Amino acid sequence: SSMIEPETQTPYSDATRTRSKKRINRVKRPMNAFMVFSQLERRKIVQLAPDMHNAEISKYLGARWKRLSEIERRPFIDEAERLKMLHLREYPDYKYKPRKRAKKGSSPQRNSANPHASSSMD
Repeated sequence: SSMIEPETQTPYSDATRTRSKKRINRVKRPMNAFMVFSQLERRKIVQLAPDMHNAEISKYLGARWKRLSEIERRPFIDEAERLKMLHLREYPDYKYKPRKRAKKGSSPQRNSANPHASSSMD
């Protein structure tokens, strides 16, 4: 079934749970203050304007976050700090390892479409 089993829930995953159908078995980074803000605000916007595109919502949220004062940001900063501490307790050995993205167009991708591409990156 697509339901999350109770034993896989943790304080951090409970605090950050969204209604996502797919379950990825990879530890995500804790949300920063902007992500906490945008997650809450995005839900409100989607309810008010369900036809608004995600890119538009993101631009709006970014601009709105920039306009917030330190006092207005404080609850989101505090929540992000709380989530960070939960994450640290739950995953003490976690280290953020960004995955390198393939640059678009600059380096040839190794695939069947280009059999003459060099594979010196092995």
